[in-house]
Parts: sequence; C-alpha cells; structure tokens
Amino acid sequence: MDGLALTVSPGFVLLAAALYFAGGVGALAAFGAAALAHELGHLTAMFLTGASLRGIRITGCGPVIDYAGDLTGRQEMGIVAAGPLAGLFFALLCFVTDIPFLIYTGAVAMLAAMFNLLPVLPMDGGRLARYALETVMSPAAAERVLRVTGTLCALGVFFTGAYIRSVAAAAAGIWMGMLANFPRLR
Repeated sequence: MDGLALTVSPGFVLLAAALYFAGGVGALAAFGAAALAHELGHLTAMFLTGASLRGIRITGCGPVIDYAGDLTGRQEMGIVAAGPLAGLFFALLCFVTDIPFLIYTGAVAMLAAMFNLLPVLPMDGGRLARYALETVMSPAAAERVLRVTGTLCALGVFFTGAYIRSVAAAAAGIWMGMLANFPRLR
C-alpha cells in the first residue's frame, strides 16, 4: 500500500454539509456506516480478483476506489456489483436488531444501495449498464443511451422529491441530471 493516494474533494464537504442539514449527526453517522459497508464490498471483490488498490477519492458522490489489474469484464462487473450487494447485506443485518439507530442506518444503507443501482454514471448501476451495453453496441452509443436513461432517472428522482416535498430528493435529482449530462463532473 505504499504510495496509496487519498484525496478529498470540496464536493465531499458539500455532501457532508447537506447530510448534516438534512438529518444532523445521526444522518452523517448512518451514511458513513452505509458507505463503509458498500466500499468494503468493492474492496473485498477487488482483492478476490487480484486487483490492486491505487487510491481512494472522497467526492461529492461519496467514496470512489481506484484500482488496477488485468481484469475481465465479468470481474469488473463483479467488483462494481459487490458494493451495492454489501450495502444491502449490511442493511439486512441492521434490520434484525431492536436498536433504533441501527434500523435507521439499515434504511439509509438500503436506500443508498438502491439509489446507487440506478443506471446513471458514475454510479454503480450506470457502470453495470455501460458494461452490458458495450457488449452489444459501441462505447459512444452506450454513452448516449446512458445519458438518456440517466436524465430520465434524474427527472424521476427530482419530481418524486418535489411531490413528497423533499428538498434532499429534489436536489439529488438535479445532481444526477448533472452527472448524466456533464461527464466532467464525474
């Protein structure tokens, strides 16, 4: 692990502030635990496939693990899918307790995993969709399809947030739309 790069972006500070504004210290702690379980899933799959850890970036979208290795497409998809699967498993473990904070944390982990599986780049669902699409079309065509599906998902999240009067959900929809349509933000 010599030379492991760890970077924290200003976007992460905004994410942390938004979480604190939305739910206080409890929301920050629950999201942190859910993110840790998610990233441990990625790391476990990464090490099982022989990939090497290059760095960790903490961004406005959450933690991002950079890795390298001579991996097949199936191994890459396994690494990508392992994060949301670990998050869902963690949520289920939290739900079997009688501890209110762990039940809340489980709900956050479940919501984060499901949100992360939406087909929007750079989220895991978008990465999985890109791998699948590139087996049947060119990378440029796959990117166009993902921009459309990402925009539709963003609109759905935004209007759901507006309907339920959730500023956080509406803001997440706007952020997703920006990620889907402005690759430089990824």
